[in-house]
Amino acid sequence: MANLLDDSQITRNLSDLEVCSSDGQEAAFANELPPELLVYIFEIAQKMLLPSEHLFRHLPLVLGDVSHYWRQVAFGAPMLWSNVDISHPRDLTVLRTHLGRSKDYPIDLHLTYDTALVEQADPSEVDQLIGILQPHYFHCRSIRLSSGAYPQATLEMVSLLESMRGGHYPMLQSFLVEGAEMYDGIETCPILNDAPNLTNVRLAGLGLSYCRPPLNAVTELHLAVTISFIPYTDFSTMLRSCELLITLCIYDDLVHPWPSDQSLIHIPSLRYLRIFGNMMGVSQFLLSISVPDLEELTIAPIVKGDLTILQEDICHNTPRFPALKSLTLAPAHPHAMRALGPASICFPGIELLILPNYYSKYFLLSFMTDDKAAPLWPGLHTLAVRDIDGRHNQRVLYEFVKERQRLGVPLNALYLDSSSVPRMTRMDWLKDQLSVVEADPWRIQCGDAFYCDEGDRFLGSDGDHLDISWSMS
Repeated sequence: MANLLDDSQITRNLSDLEVCSSDGQEAAFANELPPELLVYIFEIAQKMLLPSEHLFRHLPLVLGDVSHYWRQVAFGAPMLWSNVDISHPRDLTVLRTHLGRSKDYPIDLHLTYDTALVEQADPSEVDQLIGILQPHYFHCRSIRLSSGAYPQATLEMVSLLESMRGGHYPMLQSFLVEGAEMYDGIETCPILNDAPNLTNVRLAGLGLSYCRPPLNAVTELHLAVTISFIPYTDFSTMLRSCELLITLCIYDDLVHPWPSDQSLIHIPSLRYLRIFGNMMGVSQFLLSISVPDLEELTIAPIVKGDLTILQEDICHNTPRFPALKSLTLAPAHPHAMRALGPASICFPGIELLILPNYYSKYFLLSFMTDDKAAPLWPGLHTLAVRDIDGRHNQRVLYEFVKERQRLGVPLNALYLDSSSVPRMTRMDWLKDQLSVVEADPWRIQCGDAFYCDEGDRFLGSDGDHLDISWSMS
């Protein structure tokens, strides 16, 4: 695989590059290709090295070792120098040269702190770093700053962010800042004030407590705290400024306590809402927003009490999300399966239910109502599950399919992730009952979320492996 190659292997492979005519005869060595075609080939080769940003970034240097001609072409092609990483090891001379070769081409500026960078960081170097970077802010396509678990990096991060308060950012599309918050408090700061094309903003920890970029053009917004809450007024102001927001992901307890009797926050463009992590005020948040066209809602993990207040409101009012058709719930523990009942009252029009985590012992019981002839979600036609027989038992799925058929509301489709498909012992029977689709909508939802590498953070405790057969007759 490309991302397993080292620089020397890439050099050997590229030095053998040649172009052949359609009849198989050698037409021209790569050294004889015109620069435009050679750059095109280099770009393709560079993209094949992803997701390894290290190899992607170093490819132009490797190309320069193949021949003098390749060196001239590669060093003169700004698109090959678009990935700018100022992490460890940091060499300001090399950085200045790299940025110079990028010319005015859109660049992706990344800084991730590790132990070595934190230990070797020289406070006096920050001003030099900013002096090198600042003239190139105008052609940044993305900016990603992450201090990870190193609070020692916070002051340098703040200095970098302060240098971005002014200026013009016509090419900037994506902005991510995550890092440890400052314990002594910090005032929020307007940043990137002139960024008309900024559509993707992700703020966690320091990013959320300090940065306030323009959100009027943002279509995807991620907000996460690490230590302290943010005031409700700040939160509501941010959401109200999102005129084009399509996807909103919030993590853990952003706001506490939630005030009562506040005017609704209208987000008419919102289609996808993800609530990740441990949020105590799920109902309060959902009651604070007006999203008439919301299509998908995720609550992961969820516990039974999360929807209690919302359910009480629904009993006296009409459902708040009339367009909602897709619901993702990840019960945090076995008894949290009881949240499915309140969820069916709060969100009655669900057609696709995604359960990235479930517990066999309570699975079928969770879909029961007081009236055994009245199933939860009568409009439900698709169920998505994953990690069958790794984390979850498959027997209850067969029983569930039969039970929905008995109630006259059969499932039309079952989504299984790629690891589950070969483990299903009654696949032929399943395919006779419904459409079986290999798909993992949960992975799509959380694949680029904060903390996505911490699987159980969103799923709760392990599922069970109980071999349970339920008789519903």
